[in-house]
Amino acid sequence: EVISCFSRKVIFGYKAIANSSIAIAVISFLVWGHHMFLSGQSVYAGLVFSFLTFLVAIPSAIKVFNWVATLHRASITFEAPMCYALSFLFLFTIGGLTGLPLATLSTDIVLHDTYYVVAHFHYVMFGGTVIAFFSGLHFYWPKMFGKMYNETAAKVACLIVFIGFNVTFFSQFFLGYTGMPRRYF
Repeated sequence: EVISCFSRKVIFGYKAIANSSIAIAVISFLVWGHHMFLSGQSVYAGLVFSFLTFLVAIPSAIKVFNWVATLHRASITFEAPMCYALSFLFLFTIGGLTGLPLATLSTDIVLHDTYYVVAHFHYVMFGGTVIAFFSGLHFYWPKMFGKMYNETAAKVACLIVFIGFNVTFFSQFFLGYTGMPRRYF
């Protein structure tokens, strides 16, 4: 809704986005076994969960594609909700792309229990949930309470959160890739 509003265009492929939301919800109930690749589950169960984990990336990619297609040749205005929405698109895409090596059985063995998993988790959950929540909060705040926030302060806050988030977590991909474990006893 935020992307559509601030790009002044109807959302591209609305039915595809709605159907991909349902597909993500259904498939997400079935991928729990990807957390257990190294727990001793059978090879066949690992293959099924790996396939399902790759499968959930397809509707997620459809959503990102449609949001980016909505922005194509649009009359975009960069208010705070849109800045947060664009941050969300970037962070969620990084989170999704870094999930593919974790869905692969052979690379997950190497990356399991490393900072790579920590970074991926934060890009998907914080970048994909909390940043989108901030976008919605800034979008609906004036409508709910009839009082406008300071637009400049909101944009500065978005920039600080975006830079701080990437400085904190992007380096963890490299740390995890080189084998740094996520827990020390």
